[in-house]
This record gives sequence, structure tokens and C-alpha cells, in this order.
Amino acid sequence: MRISTGSRHVSRRSMFALASIPLLAAARRPSDSSVVYVADYSTPQSAANAAGGKRLVFPSGRTYTLTSLSIPANCHVEGNGSTLRFPDHSTASTTQSDEILKVSGSGVTIDNLKFDGRAANQGTSWSQHRHCLTIFGNFSNVIVKNCEFNNIIGDGVYVNIGSSAKNITIGPDNRFTSDHFNRNGVSIVAGTNIEVHGNTFVNCSRSGMPGPIDLEPNSSAEILSAVFVHHNIIVGGSAAGTGTLPGIVYSGFQNAAADNINIHDNDISGTRFTDGVAVIGVNGGPYNAARNLNVYGNRIHDLGYADKFGVSINYWIGANVYDNAFDGMQWAIYNYKGVLGTSSGNTFTGVTTQIASDQPYSA
Repeated sequence: MRISTGSRHVSRRSMFALASIPLLAAARRPSDSSVVYVADYSTPQSAANAAGGKRLVFPSGRTYTLTSLSIPANCHVEGNGSTLRFPDHSTASTTQSDEILKVSGSGVTIDNLKFDGRAANQGTSWSQHRHCLTIFGNFSNVIVKNCEFNNIIGDGVYVNIGSSAKNITIGPDNRFTSDHFNRNGVSIVAGTNIEVHGNTFVNCSRSGMPGPIDLEPNSSAEILSAVFVHHNIIVGGSAAGTGTLPGIVYSGFQNAAADNINIHDNDISGTRFTDGVAVIGVNGGPYNAARNLNVYGNRIHDLGYADKFGVSINYWIGANVYDNAFDGMQWAIYNYKGVLGTSSGNTFTGVTTQIASDQPYSA
């Protein structure tokens, strides 16, 4: 059979061949100088090296075993659900310090990657300094969203950007899970305008470590200002642990001049936790330099009763604790050698003691 096209005659086989040409062309990626595809390079790092100021696109559902993938400035990473993981048995010492991915410039977005710390596959050595993702340097305007952090060894996300950097957003829709192997889910050391919001944390509470979210300057010279930790779901689980196990902690051990720290509208639960939120200063003083530390609008529930605290203030530090809903613990608010500021608007259900002050600090 032939199909007439004016004066030309084209066979059915020829028509099929012609029709196939646009289909093949559609399968090819369009040329776009603003996009770098990881699949087109020999390694993810070589692709990232070419992606400064561009979009770095991972293929869907692939797994890459690597260490310290460096992402350049103004790069938008589209993970498409691909997994980055530490090599098994790669923790050589208790002081090893590295990460799966590190942000190496300002203006970076990390979107929809999965991180696997392989914590259960590291052998006899464990190091609290092996992180899934680090933002460490004088970098501003970084966003981490829609990612999964599993089997965390050190921190899921470690943020230490210095006093001159600002605008780090962790969220929304990140998920942090660890069978109590990790140091922290998110660790915030220094910076201005830091937001941790809309994330879920499950079983991120290793004995002797700070917890799912840790706000903790490393020195008295560091600046931590305008921090907003809000609308996170934090589930500690029921496995027993030792020591202080908070859902969220502000650790003022170094007496840094932190200001405007806001922990609000989070949902915190689980009998593993000893404290929903813990605010800790320097045991023995001096009175902590942190100012405007506010804990409000949180729902803290089902911690269990004996020796469990909704919000605790400890050692020469002050906090405002208001408009929270407490349900299921021995003490809702416990102030030990610290200063409880505003405490209005809290509600109490199934609480043995609503507010207690034990040897409160006075100037």
C-alpha cells in the first residue's frame, strides 16, 4: 500500500521512519546551559564542579556512595529522590570529621535528596563529627528542603556560618530518622536569621548527645541571632536512654551573646525524652549572656511522669515560657537555678506540678 502526497509516494515503512524521528528527538534532553545533569559526568563531584550558578540535576532513584560532595555557590540541587551515602566501614576513628555533602558557597538550595549515614554499618568506631550535610563557612542564603536523612551518625544538618553570614533555612518537609545512633538531627552553632521549620524527627536521641534539634554556640565569641525553630514534629520514641534527653535544647555552655531565640509551635512527644525543651546555662555562672529566649505555642505531650519535664530552665539562664500546651509529665515548667520570665497562657493536662522554681537565680 502506498500513500499519495501530491506528486511524491512514500511507503508505509518510510512513514514509520519519519514518524520515529521526533520521538527520538523528544527523548534527548534539550540543550540548556543553565542545567548540569549528573548522569552526563563520570562522578557527581565533576558534575557539581560545573554547576556553579546553575541547576545540578540528579537522575531519579539512583544511589551514590561518596564522601564530601562539594556544592558550589548559587547552585540549585534537584535530587529527584536519589540517595547519597557514606561508604560502609568508613569510620576510622572517634575523631573523624567529614560529611556526605557540604555547601561550599552562598545561594545554594538542596532539594529532594536522600542521605544515608550508614550508622549501623560502620563497625566498632563511632564519631560524632561525621555529618550528612554541612553548612560551615561564611555562607548566606542556603535552603535545605524535601530531603530525607536516615541512619545519621553525627548530625543530619550542621550549620556554623559565622557572624557575618545569614539566612539559612532548614525546611520544610525534611525527615530525620536514626535509631538513636546520631548526635543531632539539626545542629545550629552560629549565624543570623536561621529557620528550622516544618520538619519531622524520629528517634534522633542518642544517649549523652543533645538531641533532635541543638542550638549551641561553640565559643563565647560566636553570634547566634534571630533563630526560629517552629512547626516541627519531634518523636523521641519509647526506647529507654540515659542522661538528659531533650527534644529541643538551647545549650548556653559557652556563654555566647545569643539574641532572639524562638522555639515555637512544635509538637514534641515520646517517653524516651526527659525534657520536651531544655534551656541550659553555665553551672555556677556567670549569668548567661543569651537574651530574648522564648519558648511558646508548643504542644509537649506523652513524655511519661516520673522525673519528666515539659520545659526545663537550668543554671544561670533565663527564658520566657508561655502559651504552651502540656500533657502527660511530672513537671510542666521547672526552673532550677535559672530565671523564668513570662509564663502566662500555658495549659496543663495530666501534669503533676504545673510550675516549679527550685533555687531560682536572682541578681
